[in-house]
Amino acid sequence: MVEIIALLMFVGTEQKLIEMTYMPSVKICLEKRRISTRNSNATFMCSKVMAELSEDNKILKIEKIK
Repeated sequence: MVEIIALLMFVGTEQKLIEMTYMPSVKICLEKRRISTRNSNATFMCSKVMAELSEDNKILKIEKIK
């Protein structure tokens, strides 16, 4: 597990976590969140998380959200 910045996508009235994407920096995450929020009804959040990553930096599992 490593600490990373992730862009998290929540949908529904109970805000269920649907998608999580690795981001190389907070700046890039905030840019992507702004663009995604404009084009979707989902809720997006940038957060530091403890995650297990694949070799190509895809998030396999999140341990905890800070």
